Amino acid sequence: MVPTRVSAALLAALILLGVSRPLQAQDQDEGMRSLLDVVERVAQSGDAAAYLGLLADGADRGRAGDFAANELIPGATRVVVKERDRLPLAGMPPGDGYRLWVDAFTELGSRSRIATWRVDVRRVREPGGGREWAIADQERVTSVESIYRLALNPLKQFVARNLKLASEDLDVTLADGSVFVSDIDQGVTGLVLIGHGTFNFHPAPEMERGQVKIFCGREALETSFYAAYIRLHPSDFEGAFDAAQLQAASVDPRELRRAQDVFRDESQKSFAIDLGDLSREAWTLLPSPGDFLAELRTKKYDTLTYAKSSTEAEDITLFDRKRHHNIALYASSRRLAQRGRFYNEDDLVDYDVLHYDVDVSASPDRMWIDGRAVVRLTVKAPILGAITMRLADPLIVSSIVSYEYGRLFHVRVKNQNTMVINLPTPVMRDTQITLTIAYAGRLEPQTPDRETIALLQNRGDADDIISALQAEPSYLYSNRSYWYPQAAVTDYATATIRINVPATLECVASGELEPGFPLLLAGTKDAKEPKDAKDLATRRKVYQFSASQPLRYLAFIISRFMRAETVTLALPAAERESPIVLTGISYHSLSLSVETNPRQVQRGHDLVDRAGDVAAFYTSLIGDSPYSSFTIALVENDLPGGHSPGYFAALNQPLPSSNLSWRNDPAAFNGFADFFLAHELAHQWWGQAVAGRNYHEQWLSEGFAQYFAALYAQHQRGDELFASVLKQLRRWGMDESKQGPVYLGYRLGHIRNESRVFRALVYNKGAAVLHMLRRLMGDDKFFAGLRGYYARSRFRKVGTEDLRAAMEAESGRSLERFFERWIYGTQVAKLKFSYRVEGAEIVLHADQIGDVFDLPLTVTLHYADKRTVDVVMSVTERSVDARVPLTGTLRGVDIKEDGTLAEISKS
Repeated sequence: MVPTRVSAALLAALILLGVSRPLQAQDQDEGMRSLLDVVERVAQSGDAAAYLGLLADGADRGRAGDFAANELIPGATRVVVKERDRLPLAGMPPGDGYRLWVDAFTELGSRSRIATWRVDVRRVREPGGGREWAIADQERVTSVESIYRLALNPLKQFVARNLKLASEDLDVTLADGSVFVSDIDQGVTGLVLIGHGTFNFHPAPEMERGQVKIFCGREALETSFYAAYIRLHPSDFEGAFDAAQLQAASVDPRELRRAQDVFRDESQKSFAIDLGDLSREAWTLLPSPGDFLAELRTKKYDTLTYAKSSTEAEDITLFDRKRHHNIALYASSRRLAQRGRFYNEDDLVDYDVLHYDVDVSASPDRMWIDGRAVVRLTVKAPILGAITMRLADPLIVSSIVSYEYGRLFHVRVKNQNTMVINLPTPVMRDTQITLTIAYAGRLEPQTPDRETIALLQNRGDADDIISALQAEPSYLYSNRSYWYPQAAVTDYATATIRINVPATLECVASGELEPGFPLLLAGTKDAKEPKDAKDLATRRKVYQFSASQPLRYLAFIISRFMRAETVTLALPAAERESPIVLTGISYHSLSLSVETNPRQVQRGHDLVDRAGDVAAFYTSLIGDSPYSSFTIALVENDLPGGHSPGYFAALNQPLPSSNLSWRNDPAAFNGFADFFLAHELAHQWWGQAVAGRNYHEQWLSEGFAQYFAALYAQHQRGDELFASVLKQLRRWGMDESKQGPVYLGYRLGHIRNESRVFRALVYNKGAAVLHMLRRLMGDDKFFAGLRGYYARSRFRKVGTEDLRAAMEAESGRSLERFFERWIYGTQVAKLKFSYRVEGAEIVLHADQIGDVFDLPLTVTLHYADKRTVDVVMSVTERSVDARVPLTGTLRGVDIKEDGTLAEISKS
């Protein structure tokens, strides 16, 4: 077995905020601990000969000598050896041999390393009662090298005059002040700047300049700072600035104390690792060459963080630490030259998860999760030495075992819900690996996301009513909970989920409930049925769900549920078949269930027929149902909204006692109560079966779901309601367009915590764009293009450019400018409309003011006999004329808004 060195740069590339490994409880006898104590002392002394003296008879002394030469490092100032796990040694009588996994921390002044060793020990019985255990074999499994304990050099101080440092789109100037350095064996890796300085952040992308303007009122952020902490790789130090701008000076104790205070506070925010029981001191990893970090302390904005991180898809960021907001996030010029304007996060991952098998015991009263996950994956990178996975920080991992490689070493990335699993040997592309991960901890349910609309007025006098009628508690764990070990980005995979819950509660989860479940577990006396409510409260039951169709992420919700209804729907064929053949299983029937809180059972009965009608309507448009079953979990909540993972949706049902107002919200359509239902159900097609390739493409989920809900409103209630919905889509899209392009995704409204901006643009403007595209293309071509796009994209992550290609193929025209203006831009069209009558024709004329857009314009002709005729103009040039034959005496002409995102004046 070839050991793998996991470089510090690999971990530092994540911009770590801390790493910890819990000590796993072991039943260690005194003799075993004594042996490891001796190993610890021998390792600190670096005495290879003494290590050989610990070997059992018959041990390979040459192999042990090589191990000692590599792992026992001369000059170590401290060594800590901790046992993490043990297994019986194969071929030995019980209790006479063990295979140990130990972590060895070696400190060499301000530098250290961590290694995981496999140590085989066996019991020996020497005359006179000598040592009880001896080493039979050993091997280094993994190691993390070049970890540093940083400090400011107390003997160096520099005076700076107009010191200039720069990174892409950032200029930092210290006009007058002092500089202190943190140096290591490789050179300077940190600086503290104290004094009077300014910095200028001027992002190149127009989209990012717009976000900076929202933050500070200008497209470039220029402000003063009084202190700064800089991190870089030592090899970048000399090129970062002109060394002549620094003049050595005598150390001023007061200035040094100020600099040390800054260093102490800021140095632990990035690249820092927590070594747990190996060392309580502050250790850090080195940034990768070319990376740059600046923590800038300002009076006006508190601390702002600029980072350039070479391993990120969007490698430049400006972050507001106090408010936890991304101000700017984008790709550097070099990154754009490497990969182009667009990217798919799936192309950047090292592996692909094929299947999850998750077994979880959940105790909502304690918010406790005890889990075991088996994850089967295949390697996509050319060579892989470590696997990065997501798991919530509060969930403590007790073990990770690979079917192929045995027990594996891992580190937790603090405050990033991440762990890094080190492999014992480099793994080549297409290799399959199966991991079994045991974990447990207290984890709070997922908070309402931006699917839940905004609260606009205080509770007022309703407080007393609501306190008397509390909503039934429910506990949702989904994509933002990280409740199970998962890929670093959402990743389509099949799954089996077993969930153990208190017997008084019920569960809905991703997948189809398997026959025979839920299964009530036997009580303490193995009684098959509970004797009474008290007995039931002490017992548990198990649910098992299977997802044979791929899912982006897994989710479950626990509450007191009652089954209101279950029906099997025969689904219609598409109105027109797509020429693209669907891959995988396509369903022509749907098992539809409604689970409700006890007070909502009647609503659940009423809901099932409406939900079935929605599903049938969507299937008629697309020609497919992506999943075989769908469950609506109707839960009580103060505000409407929902969340829709694969196979189910949690749909909020506001209590009748609540007088909270949500009327003035982009997602609130007061004239159509089923809009939320229709929106959440649409996510089974748009958001689950077809997903965006990164956060920029959220409109392909939310905008599509919003538009399909609008189409269902038209289907069920007619054109008048549809026109009302379009009017609201247009109003919000027009009002908030200056906040940023649709393509900005979740970051819209993020800086000022205005979630309505996100819904106004990603939901409503996105839906309005689809309607404008439909009117430009015509219904037949639009829906044919939509079916082709869906068929090609099913269970894949795609982007706006994939939609554009599908629609261009169907329409036979370029749509580059259409998407450039409406999705990637922030402006709305400006039109000046006029008309004239020439004989038996009317000439409709539109002039575009400013940028030229592609858009439809609906003109209503009013005739004297009270007839009205709608004419759709395709406005794709600076000036457009449309000649329309008149069919009677014209009484007047009006512009019909019809969802078009344009400011229109008439002359």
